[in-house]
Amino acid sequence: MKFVHVSDTHLGCQIPVEYSEIRKYDFLNSFKQIIDFAIREKVDFIIHSGDFFDDYFRIDSKYLLEILDILFKLKDHKIPLIFIKGNHDTKGQRQNVLEILKKLNLIYEANIKEPFIYKDVYIYGISEPSNLSYEQLRIYYKKNLLNSKFENNGYTIFMFHGAVNIFPENILGSYSKEPRILSLEDLPKADYYAFGHFHKKHLEKYNNIILALPGSTERTEISKDEENIKKGFFYVKDDNIEFKELNIRPIYIYEDVINNDDELNKLKSDIYSKSKETIIKIRVRYKKDYYINIKNLLENLIESGYLILDDSYSLDEEIKLDNKVITIDNIMDNSLFVNDKQEVIKMFNYIKELFEEMYSGRNSDLDRIRETLFKQLIK
Repeated sequence: MKFVHVSDTHLGCQIPVEYSEIRKYDFLNSFKQIIDFAIREKVDFIIHSGDFFDDYFRIDSKYLLEILDILFKLKDHKIPLIFIKGNHDTKGQRQNVLEILKKLNLIYEANIKEPFIYKDVYIYGISEPSNLSYEQLRIYYKKNLLNSKFENNGYTIFMFHGAVNIFPENILGSYSKEPRILSLEDLPKADYYAFGHFHKKHLEKYNNIILALPGSTERTEISKDEENIKKGFFYVKDDNIEFKELNIRPIYIYEDVINNDDELNKLKSDIYSKSKETIIKIRVRYKKDYYINIKNLLENLIESGYLILDDSYSLDEEIKLDNKVITIDNIMDNSLFVNDKQEVIKMFNYIKELFEEMYSGRNSDLDRIRETLFKQLIK
């Protein structure tokens, strides 16, 4: 038995939007690498545990045709791709595109009642519904999985766009309200659990079963946390599981304080040492006397072909809060917040989760988010 397990390909993603055209093809290139590998290794099948597409950006016809070319190539080699829908796959155009791909027999959607069978391998999965979130979503999963029993005539794979609570905190992060984190007891018995949604890879063997989270195939944010994370997929060959790293665009986050010429020259030399293929985010704080120097440097870099994101700001920037003047740099450590710093961080994380969960680009979504925030945070 040989198969590829991939998740969170987020096809169509254009983050950061400053380089949207480049980035959407970065995501497509990662997907193409996976398909080429599967064909080269003559795998039996591919499983995809959710977020095939990215929801926040429009998929144009040219891009869709390129996806079709890749999938038809896979079909020509008689390698089925079995998937489940993730939260990004359940809205508007994404659902329609997935249905078209299904009708063309380019992909097959797994479910919890009838398995996709390949020889003695039984593949089940549960797709995310489009109209539920938070506690309602958790109840949906538990209710539908509670009495599910899978055939045991061979090797059983179960796909779920989430994870289990025994995974370490550095994988699950601060998602305390995440409905896609279940206990292993909530899930039907299987030999291989294919997880998704969380973008860092993790693999565990637990009581003779495999818990596999391949992570995303590209970086969906340009952050320090994502800077050195390897992106790829799992290749399963009989009893051996190997993480295959993809060749993706590097990112680099430059953080410093610029108070003098030496620090400015360090910024220059550091950036010029990087490849022009690298997305470079500049997060420097500077004295206002250096504003023009930094501005000119970054403009020259962009003109010469470097992919620069400017996230720098002056040390002299100030804001007023309750008639006290504090800098942006120390706002979270100011005495106004010192006792509730963790609560403020939790609140911002919760707002971030709400937008990831509920916002699809429609103005009507903002009303739903505002109403949820009002109920949860202002009470």
